[in-house]
Amino acid sequence: MKIAVCTTLAAYVMDNPGTYASWVENQAAVAEHARSVGVELTYFAAIETDARGIVPFIPLISILSAMQDGDYWTYTLDDRRTEITTANRLRHLTMGQNITSEFASAGGYEWMLFLAADTRPPDDVIPKLLEMNHPLVGCELVTYCLRGSRVPQYTEYPVEEQLISAACIMIHKDVFKLLRWRVDHFIGMHDDRSYQHDAQELLGIPSYVRKDCRATHYPEAVCVIEIRYPGRDMRVY
Repeated sequence: MKIAVCTTLAAYVMDNPGTYASWVENQAAVAEHARSVGVELTYFAAIETDARGIVPFIPLISILSAMQDGDYWTYTLDDRRTEITTANRLRHLTMGQNITSEFASAGGYEWMLFLAADTRPPDDVIPKLLEMNHPLVGCELVTYCLRGSRVPQYTEYPVEEQLISAACIMIHKDVFKLLRWRVDHFIGMHDDRSYQHDAQELLGIPSYVRKDCRATHYPEAVCVIEIRYPGRDMRVY
C-alpha cells in the first residue's frame, strides 16, 4: 500500500525549522513503522511561491530531495495581497491543500496523511490510524483542545467523534478524490470544519480522532497569524 504524507506552506515559515520541517523531523521513524504494516510512504509539499521563486524553500527542498521518495510542486495565487493576514491566508492554504489531494489522486495513493508543516506526528502514526479502519481519522492535538463523543465500537483505545485538526488528518481515497478543501464564508466555517462538514453531509462519513495517538504542534499554543510569530516577515513579494 502507498500513502502520501503531504503538507503545504508559504515562504514566511522558512525562517525556523520548527515551522517548516516539523512534519519531516521524524520521517525515518515514521517510515519504519509504516513498513512494519506493509506501507510505503511518499513525502510531498505544495509550496506557494511569490517573486522570490523557490529560493526561500531550498532548505526544505533539500530535505525532500535527500529522501528516497520526496517531491514538491509549486503554485501561486495572485489576489493582489501585499502581506499574509487572517483575512486572506485561508484561500491560499486551501489551494495548497487541494493540490495535495490532486497529487495523491494522480499518484494512485490509497491514503493521504495531511500534516501542517509545523506539526510532528507520532512515530507510529500510520499503523495506529490504519488500525481504526475508518476513512477520515486524525491524531489528538492538545493545542486545539478539541473534544467529542466517545465512539463505542473502539474498545481497546479511546476514539472520539469530533472535529479533526487539519494539522494531522488521514484521509482515504474515497474521500480525498471527491471532496475539495474550502472555506465557507457564508456560515463561517474554516478549512478543516468545511471539509469534515462535507464528508458528513455529502458522503455520510463522520470524523474520528484517536486520542492516544498524539501529534505535536510547533509552537504548542497558537494565536492569530498577525501576532503568532513576532518579527517574522509576512510580506508577499
